[in-house]
Amino acid sequence: MRFPPSPLGWSIRVKSLVLALGYLLMLSAVYGAFTVYLVRRETSEAQDRFRQTAGIVAAQLDAYIASGSARLQMVARLPGLSYGLQTIQEAGGTGYIPPWTTLHYLFFRSPVFNGGVLLLDRTGKVLWTEPPGRPWFGQTLINLEPLAEMYQSRRDLISGVLPGDRLLAQPHVLFGEPIVNDSGELQGVLAGVIDLTSSDAGEILRAVSTSDGRFVEAADQNGVVLAATDASRRFRAAHPLPTDANTVVLASVPLTSAPWRIVAGQPAAQALTAVKRVQAALLLIGVVLMVAAGAVAVPILNGFVRRIKQLKDAAETVARGDLSRPVSVGNRRDELATLAQTFDQMRLELGRSQRSLEHRLDEREQLIRQLVQTHEELRGAQARLIETERFAAIGELSAAVAHGIRNPVAGIKAAAHCASLDLPAPHPLRENISDIITEADKLEARIKSLLDFAKPFVPHLARCRMAQLVGDAVASLQGPAAAHGVEVVVDLDPALPEAELDYAQIEQVLLTLLSNAAEAMPQGGRITVSGRATDDGRRLRLSVTDTGPGIPADQLRRVFELFFTTKSHGTGLGLAVAKKIVERHGGTIGVDSAVGKGTTFTIEVPCAPPSSELAGG
Repeated sequence: MRFPPSPLGWSIRVKSLVLALGYLLMLSAVYGAFTVYLVRRETSEAQDRFRQTAGIVAAQLDAYIASGSARLQMVARLPGLSYGLQTIQEAGGTGYIPPWTTLHYLFFRSPVFNGGVLLLDRTGKVLWTEPPGRPWFGQTLINLEPLAEMYQSRRDLISGVLPGDRLLAQPHVLFGEPIVNDSGELQGVLAGVIDLTSSDAGEILRAVSTSDGRFVEAADQNGVVLAATDASRRFRAAHPLPTDANTVVLASVPLTSAPWRIVAGQPAAQALTAVKRVQAALLLIGVVLMVAAGAVAVPILNGFVRRIKQLKDAAETVARGDLSRPVSVGNRRDELATLAQTFDQMRLELGRSQRSLEHRLDEREQLIRQLVQTHEELRGAQARLIETERFAAIGELSAAVAHGIRNPVAGIKAAAHCASLDLPAPHPLRENISDIITEADKLEARIKSLLDFAKPFVPHLARCRMAQLVGDAVASLQGPAAAHGVEVVVDLDPALPEAELDYAQIEQVLLTLLSNAAEAMPQGGRITVSGRATDDGRRLRLSVTDTGPGIPADQLRRVFELFFTTKSHGTGLGLAVAKKIVERHGGTIGVDSAVGKGTTFTIEVPCAPPSSELAGG
């Protein structure tokens, strides 16, 4: 469907469709906004619940870790431990340990460090282990990464998840406390190891409910899970924060006794189950409302639009001038029915007005046709009268001039001829006398043309074949034209009908056109004579086309004027006589020329009536 650029041009159906789409978009926007609100509210509430759970677990795990850290700090800060370490190291590695120092080791035992406790001197050598006999005893572990960091920083340490190494083959965590003397010198390190595969921390997390996909994880400072309600999640990357609420809903609480955090959460699909149910209910209600509205509105709208379309079609029919079709919108009794009745009454009134106007227009057109016909007859009669008077005056003048000049010219010619006979052959005056005789001949020819023009051109009509007429005219000019390098081509339609005309006069016209064309091409060229019937088959069209230099536009409109010529030896009568002859035959003659391309003269004369019409007449 192609809409007009402006809403003002929209149809009622289109406007209704746009209104329905707008309602649907508005409903979708409300549904989307309410859904987003529900999702955010439910997500916020779920995060609050998970934050409470994570806080409880974090408090329990804080207490568990704090007990182990406090035991290490207490033992590491005993004055006798640093003095005992100094004594051991001064013994030079003989293995001697003061008896009173062993009492301190009773504090080494802790249920937190299930992987064991170890005492290292300032060189990183393990001097004591708890329980005894651990494989680290006597080894130097200063290059172990967490211990090396603590020896450099001289601060306590809680590591992240460590993979299997020289301390323990299983994933574990290392707690460390530096041992310093009164002078602040590092005497050694007291460290505890927690085996994460059998730690009590996992028991704390496993006490949390995991129904509906809920989970709790403890992650170290590197984002690695060290304990989880889901055993498959241990020692893997923890859920990042913040996270995509469309996938997982999370809450995180940091520990106070370790650089770790507790993450509690649930998959979004299960955490937002209530929201999904509300969304489905809202969507179902919206669809039901749309279907119900469509079921009620579509028939009403279609009926309304159908009647409006009937009125529009009726208006278009009336606008096209067809007042024969009545206007009806069915059995309605509303405003549309009233509008249709009013419109139909207007149609009837328009019909009566149209018939009255048509009658008056017919009378006026008949009057105009009579006036035009009378005007054309007057113009024709006036033109014929002017032409008759003009030609009569020219004829009388020509005859008077010709008779007044003809006898003196004949006398001059005869005297010159006698003089030439009396002179001997080599006499120098013979050439001058010959020029006098030649000019007298030319003057006699012009006088003859004037006398011919003065004669009335009354054609003696007879049926003749145009091909024979053109052939005779071309044959008369073929020799002189060929001598000047001019080629004459004839292109006549074989089915050219006969014409009723004066054979000699039309041949004279053709000879005039062919002669002018040949004289226009002194260097040679081509003349084409073509003949065709017009489209209505009532006239013959002859065209004479040359390839000469053409006629300028300012001279083209004057070629048929009497005495107009561009030739030094011309009289300006040839084309004027030709036009007079063609018009006496009820035909027309025209010219078309382009400078540098050539000239075309076109003659149209009536065809001969069929033999049946002649017999019937």
